[in-house]
Amino acid sequence: MKIKENIHIRSIEVNTEWKKKVQTEHFVRGFQFLIDEPHKLGGDNEAPTPLEYVLGSFNGCVLVVIDLAAKELGFQYDNIEITSNALIDRRGLAGTADVSPYYQSVENNIVFYTSESDERLQELKEIVIKRCPLYNLLKNAGVAIHLNWTIQ
Repeated sequence: MKIKENIHIRSIEVNTEWKKKVQTEHFVRGFQFLIDEPHKLGGDNEAPTPLEYVLGSFNGCVLVVIDLAAKELGFQYDNIEITSNALIDRRGLAGTADVSPYYQSVENNIVFYTSESDERLQELKEIVIKRCPLYNLLKNAGVAIHLNWTIQ
């Protein structure tokens, strides 16, 4: 039986090479990046950790969906400043307590430089919540996500 291809499904492939200790190099679409850990976790502290990359990816993903949705809504902005802070309980990774080894919570703060109204910002936010892959990945994993979006 031949499986019909679905044009809506995209495959993402990352190839990884072990470099040393806990450091790895990753290759995707002609790009490469390192992942490492701080000295206290056995690394050389030469690159961000996997959890730091995930948080940066979360910020990037939110911004991509903001841009897409803003264009659809005609929501105009001059600039966006974004900061996210994630809390983790280190006992999960250490195996010393029965707690999640990943984020307990993520607080996302975005300042929009815009003349749009708070109501329009809320409309944009609702679309982003619905469509952002990493927001939904974290939410479905049980991570408490707080979106604090303001207009400047």
